[in-house]
Amino acid sequence: MHAPAVAVAISVLAGPACAADAKDFRDWHAGCDNLRDCNAYGFDASLSGAAYLRIERGGAPNAPAKITLVLDANDGVTFTLKFNDPSLPGLPANAVSGTKSEDDERRRVVLTDTASADTLIGSIRKADKIIITRQDPPGAKEKSDRVESEISMSGAVAALLWIDEQQKRLGTMTALISKGDKPASAVPPQPRPPVIVQPKAASGNPPAKTAPALIAKGRALCGEEDEGSKLTETWPLGNNRFLYAFSCPDSGGAYNYHYGFLVATGGNPATARAVKFEWPIKIGSIETDPGYEVIAVNPIYDAKTMTVSTFSKGRGLGDCGTAEDWVWDGKIFRLALLKMMGQCRAVPLYDWPTLYRAERRTP
Repeated sequence: MHAPAVAVAISVLAGPACAADAKDFRDWHAGCDNLRDCNAYGFDASLSGAAYLRIERGGAPNAPAKITLVLDANDGVTFTLKFNDPSLPGLPANAVSGTKSEDDERRRVVLTDTASADTLIGSIRKADKIIITRQDPPGAKEKSDRVESEISMSGAVAALLWIDEQQKRLGTMTALISKGDKPASAVPPQPRPPVIVQPKAASGNPPAKTAPALIAKGRALCGEEDEGSKLTETWPLGNNRFLYAFSCPDSGGAYNYHYGFLVATGGNPATARAVKFEWPIKIGSIETDPGYEVIAVNPIYDAKTMTVSTFSKGRGLGDCGTAEDWVWDGKIFRLALLKMMGQCRAVPLYDWPTLYRAERRTP
């Protein structure tokens, strides 16, 4: 079955600083999770999505910053990188080729391999943009579509300062922007993740015939106007309980497919209850639509781990939206991972910032 995330209406509002949140800062976007692990993204100024800069930092007091440039390129292409002020240090002096991604055609250049993060961030504070120039190899049959890209630095300082605040580094020697004399020990220990104990994979067959009353309950999750809703699949959850998936074709869209889920014991309609996909904590200033807590968007179910993975696309390309993993703990499906990208700028799902994570354990 194909489909991912809870349907959410997202709006970024003004609000107090919180460890789990996401915000936009001009041409930059930043997000931090419940463990104070944070990411900031600077985007291609042309809005083409040809390149972006990612700054990652964990929430531990002495966690280093990792700075990676990601850009599209054909095989054999090399790049020269410079700030709009060429005298600013921190970027590679020579042309680089980057490492090809295992997931797509993008190239990745880890800039903190060639210069310290402090040096590079110091230059980011002063620069207007990073200019990327592609050089095709001699005799290349396929020429680069884009010869030059520019990563805007507008909003970079504000985004990194916000991360300092989220990670409680303000005034410490570990801060990216707001440095002070306080030692790393002044940064609070990183929070521990919530724990989900997930049972072993279940087995067993549901009743040969699904009761009409149970089907009626499942179809009701889709709403009265969704006349095309139907039971599509059933999986065992253990202890004679089963997970029932119902498609909601009339309420979905061109690239977001809606489903509702029921859990019932022994196929008994009286025991059937809706699976609710609710975030366990308030994620900063992000608002979710309360009308969609029983709807999963583009879900994929993994029977081995008893996990429902969801993916709500902000647009057909799937480069923005929300993606979650919901793990069965023997009683309910609990959120184990939430990723969200609020900017549709060609950032692939594997590179999105995480806003919530839990630790999964088996008994």
